[in-house]
Amino acid sequence: MLLKISFRNVFRNRRRSLITLLVLVMGATGMILFGGYKEVNFYGLRETTIRNRLGHLQIYKLGSSTAESDKPLEYGLEDVQSIRKRIEQDPRVSMTAAQITLMGLISNGDKSETFLGTAVEPSKDARMQAQRLVSGREPTDKELDTLIVGQGLARSMKVRNGDYLTLMTTTVTGSLNAMDFQVVGTFATGVKEYDDRAVKMPLGGAQLLLNTKKIEKLLIMLKKTDETEDVAADLRILAAKEKWPVEMKSWSELATFYHQVVLIFNGIFGFIGIIVFVIVVLSVANTIMMSIFERTREIGTLMAIGTKRRRVWLMFLFEGMIIGLLGGVLGLLFGTGVAQLINLAHIQLPPPPGYTTGYPLRIMLKSSILVSAFLLAWVTATLSSIYPALRASRLRIVDALGHI
Repeated sequence: MLLKISFRNVFRNRRRSLITLLVLVMGATGMILFGGYKEVNFYGLRETTIRNRLGHLQIYKLGSSTAESDKPLEYGLEDVQSIRKRIEQDPRVSMTAAQITLMGLISNGDKSETFLGTAVEPSKDARMQAQRLVSGREPTDKELDTLIVGQGLARSMKVRNGDYLTLMTTTVTGSLNAMDFQVVGTFATGVKEYDDRAVKMPLGGAQLLLNTKKIEKLLIMLKKTDETEDVAADLRILAAKEKWPVEMKSWSELATFYHQVVLIFNGIFGFIGIIVFVIVVLSVANTIMMSIFERTREIGTLMAIGTKRRRVWLMFLFEGMIIGLLGGVLGLLFGTGVAQLINLAHIQLPPPPGYTTGYPLRIMLKSSILVSAFLLAWVTATLSSIYPALRASRLRIVDALGHI
């Protein structure tokens, strides 16, 4: 009965209740849109970081993370085929990929530049979708003297597909070595600084250039990113059992930039949440306070005929809860509708600082965000009605009946 009375009271002044509901709806919608945008960015940055450079897990030679090597691949891995075979037997593992990173000078005969090279297994690198091919083709596993270059480096060196470039670097013995590679394609990752120096080549070609059979690290790609920690724990147990002289790191341990972005966005999201909380509290409290002023004589009459103060307090508290419930539901409906429209509109955002390509504006509708937006509207509306409800229940009957 009390809930029914409170529900009717909410709509006695429809204009004021509508304004309050609009505040709640806009607050919930803002939380849904910004929260969904944040989650899309987190997901995209995480998967790009994993596929472009890190993999889900990386295996190194034991001691390489703390040692300071004087020569390339001094702490490289040797004879990893047995390790790879055991790891790939895990059904959660998609594949393993060997890599070497190197740097040195690259020349077209007239001009030289520094380069940052990544030696990969081409067929597996293609599956990782680590970069966007701008022109030409990817190298093949059988080709040792081909490479693809970053779009910015290709522009700087004025090379076309089919041209030859000379790469010079330090071998594992400390001597200098140079080798000619044919450019078969150009690629872009979207990061200008990297694309201006990046080179990718087959693993066999890099080993020939470095005069070694070692690899620097073994990347482990999983089918699901959420299983990273579980797989890492199982592989550490397996490595200890098999006495592999290796150490392992997860992508999360290596992705410093990702965690910095997460901290920044979470800080912004928390600040927006506080602002919305304050606006909702003030709006709902104002609505109920105005309702109390208009219904002071009614409150006095209710208490004069025997209505307990606790019942009066609950009546106004329920009004706040009902407004919050309606605002939360309407906010979810409106917020998800706006999010779907944005996703269907295919809006393209400009490139962020340091990047050369833009990205689509997308909103991810996660259940945790929707629940948070609903609870924000409902809980804040309920909390903001506590003080006005207490004030109404503490009115003196004589003063309330004589109120004009």
